[in-house]
Amino acid sequence: MKKLLTLLVPCLVFMATVLWWRNDAPEARKIVSGTAMPADAPSPAMVSLQATPEAQAHRDRQRFEADAKDFFARAASLRAVERSERADALTRQIDRYEAQGGLSAGEAVLLRTALVKATVDDPARQAEEVAAIADRYRAHADQRMAAFAAQQASDPRFQSYKTREAQVVAEVMAMTSVPAGLTRDQYLRQRLQEERERAYAP
Repeated sequence: MKKLLTLLVPCLVFMATVLWWRNDAPEARKIVSGTAMPADAPSPAMVSLQATPEAQAHRDRQRFEADAKDFFARAASLRAVERSERADALTRQIDRYEAQGGLSAGEAVLLRTALVKATVDDPARQAEEVAAIADRYRAHADQRMAAFAAQQASDPRFQSYKTREAQVVAEVMAMTSVPAGLTRDQYLRQRLQEERERAYAP
């Protein structure tokens, strides 16, 4: 009998503990589970990295691209008001990214043209608005080219290079043989590259 009690006591203690854990100690389970570290918890370094302005900007850009993709996929099924509001929001985003240099002129033109096609039903009006976008960007490109040409014209290094460029072209074209087994075009490019480096050397 004594031996039987010796065997039963540990079993009863174990069973009582299991029942207590299961029914009477939800708070204990919360404490234990709260102290366990999740296997996929980000490290402090990763948390710090995710809080940087660059990481935030990257997340914003991903959201913008996802919004644009979703809009173009669903535009035809959206109500007119919602379609217009979302198109306006995307237009503001395009303006912002283009101003910050996050979108090239070509990318912006494609997005703006797609927005017109997604929001304007009348084909004639679509064509007018797309043409207006193309004209606006062409005018901006012409202005940038003119400004660049004016800047180059007043740059003595550029003027020096242009003088040497004409001389090198005449010299290479007059040669009867080209050194180092290069073609005439290859040798001319090499010489002009050397002149550019010389003209713009610090």
